[in-house]
Amino acid sequence: MANWNLAEIRKKTRLVTGRLTPGEMSNDSLDDYINKFYQLTFPAVLKLDRKLTYYEFLTEANVAWYDLDNETYTNWVPPAKVDGFSLVWYQDRSPFLENNPMQVRRSTPWTGDGIVTTFNTSITQFPILPDSLIITDNVETFEDTSQTWTESNVVITGNLGGTATVNYSTGAITVTFANAPADGQVIYLSLVQFKAGRPISILMYNNQFQFFPVPDTAYKVSIGAYAVVPALVNATDRPQLDQWGPCIAYGAARDIFADLGEMESYVEVTALYKEQLGYVLAKTNQNLLNTRSAPNF
Repeated sequence: MANWNLAEIRKKTRLVTGRLTPGEMSNDSLDDYINKFYQLTFPAVLKLDRKLTYYEFLTEANVAWYDLDNETYTNWVPPAKVDGFSLVWYQDRSPFLENNPMQVRRSTPWTGDGIVTTFNTSITQFPILPDSLIITDNVETFEDTSQTWTESNVVITGNLGGTATVNYSTGAITVTFANAPADGQVIYLSLVQFKAGRPISILMYNNQFQFFPVPDTAYKVSIGAYAVVPALVNATDRPQLDQWGPCIAYGAARDIFADLGEMESYVEVTALYKEQLGYVLAKTNQNLLNTRSAPNF
């Protein structure tokens, strides 16, 4: 049985590119081409069913945003579930916000007198959503850009050097302007308050997941994901399927030809590369044919 380990993939790539010895291309350089194709291009082009798994994590109380794990996974796909309940999946921020509105509360709690620089207030009922607070006298503006939930005071620096603090949990807000707001100048405050609960919607955007409503406790989230394939490091290392070996070799060879400007060779090897892609995809396509499509209603 054919054993397409890294040594064999190197050998095939050298034969295809004509770089037969380490003197023409070192093993380190060759392995770099092989692994860049294998780990980045190969799973992006094929969406291999063998790498389709579940990305699972726990939410935290009052935390709306969660960074994507790009070190372990290449793509995320619906459905997404929280404690077994399906979430409405969004990848466009506009419909997410339209269908899951977060009401901005605007008020004018203070008025300047030309002397006082420090003002205080307290917001009641519900906690304040991180990344939502803005204070301005139309001269100096304070904008909270932190998405991290904390029960400690968050310090915000104004564009003129003043300082504000907000406590998301208690609602306490203090602002000290660099210069006293003018006499009679209204000072504006805007923010978003939220009522936490079990999420019903999820947005994948800007390399993050955002939940609505904001979770009120730890929920187990499960999302379809394609796992990153591990690098081939040792000569005996093998891809998950030996069938992938020739495709990896031809793919690495194409990249070598492209980088070195050998475009005629690039075009010639592309036909062989696409042939190998077809062989690899045949298994995935057969598995898909055996699966009945679920209706969207």
